[in-house]
Amino acid sequence: MKKIIGLSFILFAGNTLYGCSSIIENSLDSSDRAAYKIASKQETGNGNIELLTSTITTKDNELEMMIDGIDENKVTFIFVANKKVLEQKIKNGESYKLDITGIKDAHRTDYKPKVQLLQTIDDTETGDIVIFKQVRYTVKKD
Repeated sequence: MKKIIGLSFILFAGNTLYGCSSIIENSLDSSDRAAYKIASKQETGNGNIELLTSTITTKDNELEMMIDGIDENKVTFIFVANKKVLEQKIKNGESYKLDITGIKDAHRTDYKPKVQLLQTIDDTETGDIVIFKQVRYTVKKD
């Protein structure tokens, strides 16, 4: 009986918290809603990033990715393990190879490192974010 009461409480709390997030999101204006979306889902804007090499070994020094649905007229910043590896205008549907040689956390096997894509309003790394996407990859010991 205690298990049923405990499970019911957990389900009730989960539903309540889920409902609160919807209320919060609906109460924000459009600029705050975009910031909330980045904070809650850690992504914003149109487009997709796909890793063509989603698994590497500790000896591999290259990742390959493909982008789709982004603004080709804006400068795109690509980060691997929080280090910038690419800063240029890129084309949708083309593959790009990222050199990860010497990036400290790019070969960690205790978690999945991130590849992040960023575009800003003014094409600077510190400008207001228009697109932010991220994917993770797996590193296996060689």
